[in-house]
Amino acid sequence: MMIVIYDKIFKRHKAPDHIERPSRLKAIIKAAKEENIKIEKPYSLSKKIFKYLNLAHSWGYIKTIRKIFKEAYINRKIIYIDSDTYISPWTWKASYKAVFSVIKAIDLSKEFDKIFCVVRPPGHHAGKEGIANTISQGFCIFNNVAIGSMYAKKYYKKILILDIDLHHGNGTEDIVKNNKKIKFISIHAKNIYPGTGYESYNNIYNFSLELGSGDKEYIYVLENKIFPIIEEYNPDIILVSLGFDAHKEDPLSPLNVTLESYKKIFEFLKKFKVIYVLEGGYNLKILYQGSKLLFSLNK
Repeated sequence: MMIVIYDKIFKRHKAPDHIERPSRLKAIIKAAKEENIKIEKPYSLSKKIFKYLNLAHSWGYIKTIRKIFKEAYINRKIIYIDSDTYISPWTWKASYKAVFSVIKAIDLSKEFDKIFCVVRPPGHHAGKEGIANTISQGFCIFNNVAIGSMYAKKYYKKILILDIDLHHGNGTEDIVKNNKKIKFISIHAKNIYPGTGYESYNNIYNFSLELGSGDKEYIYVLENKIFPIIEEYNPDIILVSLGFDAHKEDPLSPLNVTLESYKKIFEFLKKFKVIYVLEGGYNLKILYQGSKLLFSLNK
């Protein structure tokens, strides 16, 4: 059975004309309601947030972001921390609630084996110190999935992160590399932002696809590379960085992937305990259709 964790505050993180916008969530929640998926709210805000943030991020980074949060909120303005990534007046609350969503999902994973955290801002490009081996944080403030994977060690011995966003999860890799209890797998397009994810080592498995690759190439990597790794590892829980931006109709995608590839992933993961966490995906129709597919396969 699948549930959704969501809060309206996530729509308050916004900037004019930015592609990472609140309407993305409206499309997903519409699909959830049509499929009669139970929707829960994240935990209430508390000072525990700083302990959770520090599971993945340095105190220096946390303090820097807190100062910007305060400035944006007090002065009611939007502040760009790099060329892609903004903080608006209510980003502080949305960011904290996104983290609390994943923490709650981990706590509820004993009861529910499929959970979708429909959150903003996204997280997988945010490294331990923020920017990780690239030029920006790619719309991300705190790394929701990485924080969740670190917290999951409270309950589970074998944790796996599967990143299926169009872009390599460089921030996640930066945080969990060499962690003996966590494996990280990313399938992403080659030679686009953030320009990382070409090497595999220790607990890190990166699979980059040539531009123009479609379902044939994508599913080949899934069935011959990624699924065997997951099967052999047999994780206690999987956290999925779910980006629908690999789809060929996404405005950022240089791939020719369709929902057939996503269906292959969703069907394979049905036998595991899984927490999906929203990352990218900017075509509202695909966000709706992709979420509808996920919900229909996990009722």
